[in-house]
Amino acid sequence: MLGYDPGRRRQTITRDEALEMLRSSGLDGSVTLRAAIHPLLLDRYKALTTSLLSIWDELGVKVEVATPTMATYLEAFQNSQGIDLFIGRWNVDYDDPDDFTYGLFHSLVGMYRSYISSSDGDQILEEARTESNPGVRSSLYRKYENYLQETGMLLPLFHDVDYRLGNAKVAGLNLRGSAPYVDYTAMGKRESGAKTSDSVRSGGGVLQVPITGTLFKLDPSLAGTVEDAEVLPSIFETLTRDLGGARMGPWLAASFSSEQGGKRYRFRLRDDVRFHDGRRLTARDVRYSFERLLLNTENAGSRFIYSSIRGAKAMLNGESTDLAGFRIHSAEEFTIELEESMSFFPALISYHAAAIVPEGSTNFGNSWQDGSVGTGPFRVVKFEPGVRLELERNKTYWRQGYPKCEGITFTFGISATDILSQFRAGRLSLASDLLPADAEALRREAEFAAGYHEIPRLTTYYLAFNVHKGPLKDKHLRQTLAASIDVDTIVRQTLGRIAVPAQGLIPPGLLGHDSSFTTRTKDATAIGKKQDEEIELTAVVNPVFLGEYAAFTREVARSAREQNVTVKIINKTMEQWLEAVSEGSVDAVLGRWVGDYPDADTFASILASKEGLLGPVCGLPEVDRLIARGRSETSPAVRHAVYRQIEDIIVRDRPLLPLFHEQAYRFARPEVEGMSLTYDSLILDYANLSVKG
Repeated sequence: MLGYDPGRRRQTITRDEALEMLRSSGLDGSVTLRAAIHPLLLDRYKALTTSLLSIWDELGVKVEVATPTMATYLEAFQNSQGIDLFIGRWNVDYDDPDDFTYGLFHSLVGMYRSYISSSDGDQILEEARTESNPGVRSSLYRKYENYLQETGMLLPLFHDVDYRLGNAKVAGLNLRGSAPYVDYTAMGKRESGAKTSDSVRSGGGVLQVPITGTLFKLDPSLAGTVEDAEVLPSIFETLTRDLGGARMGPWLAASFSSEQGGKRYRFRLRDDVRFHDGRRLTARDVRYSFERLLLNTENAGSRFIYSSIRGAKAMLNGESTDLAGFRIHSAEEFTIELEESMSFFPALISYHAAAIVPEGSTNFGNSWQDGSVGTGPFRVVKFEPGVRLELERNKTYWRQGYPKCEGITFTFGISATDILSQFRAGRLSLASDLLPADAEALRREAEFAAGYHEIPRLTTYYLAFNVHKGPLKDKHLRQTLAASIDVDTIVRQTLGRIAVPAQGLIPPGLLGHDSSFTTRTKDATAIGKKQDEEIELTAVVNPVFLGEYAAFTREVARSAREQNVTVKIINKTMEQWLEAVSEGSVDAVLGRWVGDYPDADTFASILASKEGLLGPVCGLPEVDRLIARGRSETSPAVRHAVYRQIEDIIVRDRPLLPLFHEQAYRFARPEVEGMSLTYDSLILDYANLSVKG
């Protein structure tokens, strides 16, 4: 209706703040109020009423129900004598905001005028009633809404949702917000209760998917690992998605457009998207999801990549709880304003940490009934953190005909050798993360060769050096160590076709990458004589370098020993790796970075001194300035030049040594259909897969 503001929200206060306000107003003690309450709120909605009254009771405000029957409640409609509160409902008589305002609260004719009326309010309502311009009328009703809130005369509670349940044979059932609620003349019965979409979504089998790593939480705002990227997009979805070849397109958004030279983006949501619990997706859910991500201090990294949104810095600093740059225009349309122009913002919000969850979501439990609710093709049936995740088909998924399988079971913490044996035995549908030699052998087996798929991955493996303290603060030593490692040869000998040697931090396909560039000759000039005294370095390594890439790790350590440098690995788990990197407490870091979104910024940003993953270890002010410039530039040619400068600094000052880019691959059993890999962080869309038989 005119005057409705979909972005409006009330600011609540704490219990202590409420008690202080009562004391300052002279109400220092218990107060008893008599209330007229609609019987429906004492029966069907009793839980809400009880909760409301208990909150007031904690403040010393007790409420007595003065209308135990419908007759006494109706009598209290116009006779407010002895009544302090009126808790009721209003069903519209005619489809216009005038019925909710003038018809209720005008001092001469309003149904509730004995409770609420004023000359100031009358003036607004009379002007709105006679105004013919819809835009002006809408602003007047919003003005009246603000007046009611500021005076504290009325507290809106909720709007009813009307519903009907029809069986599969009923056709033409549609509801309206006002009478007649159902047009029965347009309804009929089908000959067959089966829908085409239902037949498409039946069967398909259950995929059994192994993952060598672990996953302990389903909260998308905490996403940051390879395992998160593999699992969470099947449950939670984002406004945009890479459509292939680093081309960003709308996803939960039906459309988006750039305004003000890339400083503002306008979005319109799809109107057919619902969450796993049946709630419809709205702009309020999007706003809540972004604000929740920015305020979630458990997320130490990815929330900072959205600091470019106007008002985000204040939220990150704990100075605000509202995102000033997010403006809701309707339930489906909103704009996001940025501090500076950013051409790759649509790519930024495709990262799964920015997935949309229902407004008010706080607890992401072990099933969709326990709060793990998204819009994705699958919903959570059962989650055993670190062990197993069972997903089932979302039968109301907005992409017609998807998902094509009945469900997925992810099993975590499986070793590479166990994956191989169970895949061959038919207990697993897919296989990846195998030992390089095993992957090559499996690829040559006739039964599985046709099910092999590979694609370049937005991933860079690296060796980072601590430039701020310890022995590697010496630039010459860093250059010598980097030059002593023959990356090309080690990659070919130990990893084979599942990896390609890195020419820089930024992988192929993105701005800033130059396939003709080589650092080897430059590094060779840095090799000095062998160290006279042995140096011991402490290091943390991503667990992948202790498992399937252990042979690569041994060769890197051997190269260091030839320079009289021994490396002591001090971690065993990913948690220990993250802790040491965040504290900058080790000399060297052997790790990997999987692009959060298909843009060079996500790779350059790991070097940012304050927010970057490797900032505590090897962040440099000069790189910080270039990262900021790359974000503000809109010209692709200029951005490419900026990221080339960052690559030059990496060679010159050697804060890290890029090692290789991974080739993502999957083996699929012969009975698995629909396998296709994509060149982005969402390598495999599980909604496309099904199992024959």
